[in-house]
Amino acid sequence: MKVLKQYPLTVFLCLHFLVWSLIPLLRTSLPMDSIEAIVWGQYCDWGTNKHPPLSGFLAYWAYTFGAHSHLAIYALSQLCVLCGFVYIYKLAKCFMAQEKAVLAVMLLEGVIYYGYSAPEFNVNVVSLALWPATVYYFYKALKNNKMADWVLTGVFAGLNLFNKYVSGVLLLSMLFYMFYDKNARQKFKTVGPYLSALFCMLVVSPHVWWLYLHDFYVIDYFLGRGGKAGFEDFPLLRHIVYPIKFLGAQVLFGLGALLIYFIGTYKAPQEDNRLAASDKKFLLVNGLLPLALMVLVSLAGGIKLKSMWGFPALYMTGILLLAFFPRQLTDAVRARLIKGVYIIMSLMGVALICVYIFNKSDKLHMNAPAYGAKMEEIWRQATDGRPFKYVAGDVWWADNLALFAPSKPKPVIWGDISKNPWFDAADLAKSGALITAAGEWEYKSAAEALGNATPPQKLELEFVNPAGKIKRKTIYYGFYNL
Repeated sequence: MKVLKQYPLTVFLCLHFLVWSLIPLLRTSLPMDSIEAIVWGQYCDWGTNKHPPLSGFLAYWAYTFGAHSHLAIYALSQLCVLCGFVYIYKLAKCFMAQEKAVLAVMLLEGVIYYGYSAPEFNVNVVSLALWPATVYYFYKALKNNKMADWVLTGVFAGLNLFNKYVSGVLLLSMLFYMFYDKNARQKFKTVGPYLSALFCMLVVSPHVWWLYLHDFYVIDYFLGRGGKAGFEDFPLLRHIVYPIKFLGAQVLFGLGALLIYFIGTYKAPQEDNRLAASDKKFLLVNGLLPLALMVLVSLAGGIKLKSMWGFPALYMTGILLLAFFPRQLTDAVRARLIKGVYIIMSLMGVALICVYIFNKSDKLHMNAPAYGAKMEEIWRQATDGRPFKYVAGDVWWADNLALFAPSKPKPVIWGDISKNPWFDAADLAKSGALITAAGEWEYKSAAEALGNATPPQKLELEFVNPAGKIKRKTIYYGFYNL
C-alpha cells in the first residue's frame, strides 16, 4: 500500500501491462488483426491492402525479435498503450497538478479501448500512442515556439498518417485550432508550422509514392469500410441513425471512466477552474473535435462508421473530466477514484478471462500449427510434392497458413493478385496455390478471382477451449492451377 501511495502511476502502469499482456495467453490463436499485421510486415513494402504499413512493421519486428511468441505481440500492444499513457500524463501536467495528471491517465482504464480491446494489436492500438504524442508536442510548440517541438509535431503527425488514414481528423482539428486561436494564429508568421508540415510529408511520403505506383486502390478499401447500406426505403434515416449509433458506441465504451469519476467524486466540493481561456480552447478543440468530425461526416453523408474508428478519439477523457468538472481531491476522494480504477480493471479482466475460457470460436482457439501442417500435407499429397508457395482465401485462413504452415506460403488475400501487388502474378500462375475458406461461397469467390480452380472439398476441424468444450467447423479447400 505504501508503494501504491508513493508511486501510483508507476504501479498502475506495471499492473496494466501485466494484466493485459498475460490474460490473452489463455487464447490458443493470435488475434486476426495481429496475424494480418505480421504478414504485412513480412511481405509488404510501403503499403498494404488496407492501411499504411506502420503497424505491420512493428508487428513483424516484435514477432521476429520475440522468437515468434504470442506474448511478444500482446506485450507490443501494451507498450503502445503505455506509451500513450506517458504522453497523456505529460500533456495533462501542462494543465493541472501532478496528482491530477496521474488520475487523468488512470481514468482511461475505464475506457474499453485501453484494456479489454487492446490485446488485439492493430492500427487502432498504435493510434493510442501516436495521438497523445502528437498533441503534446503540438501544445509545446505553440507555447514555446521551439523548432525541436515543431519538428516532433510533424514527425508524429506523419507517423499518424503512416499508421491509419482516420488520424487525419486529429490533424484537421490541430489545424483548425491554429486558425481559431489568436495566439496560435500568430505562429503562421514563424517558420515552425511549415517545418512541421515538411517533416510530416517526409515521414508519409514513401507511402504516398507507393499509393501512386499502385493506383491508390487502398483508398477504395478505406472508403468502402463505411457504407450507406440499409434504410433503402427511408434513406434519410441513415443521416440520423448512423451518427447516433457511432456516437452512442463511443459513450458506451467510455462509460467506465465516467462512472469512476462521478461516483468517486460524489459530494466532493467543486473546485474553481483556473485554466486559461486558450488552454480551455486547446483541450476542447483537440479533445472533442476529432470525434465531432467523424460524427459530422456520418451525419452529412449518411455513412455508417465503424465504431472502432473512434478508438483513439477518447484519449483526453480523463483530462477533460478533471479540467472541466473539477473537484477537490481530498485523500478520501483520491482513494475512491483509485479504488474505482482497479475495480474496473478487475471486472474487465475477469470478463475477458471468461470469454477466453468458455468461448469456442476458432478465432480464439484454433491450433494454427496443426492446421498449417494438415493443409501442407494435403497440398503435397495432391501435387506430388510440388513446393507449397502460395495460399489464397480470406484473411483468417490464408494468413494463418502463411505464418504457421512449415513452408510459410505467401498469402494472396481474397484470391485477387491485383490487391496483393507485392507478389509475382506469373510465379503464382506457375506455382499454383491452395485455396482455403470458411464457407463454400467464400471459396467460390476466391476461386473466381483466380480462375482455373478445382471444385471445393471439405475438411472438418476441431477446436477445444480451456474449459474442454469442443467445437467442430467445416472449411472448404481446393487448388488453383493444380
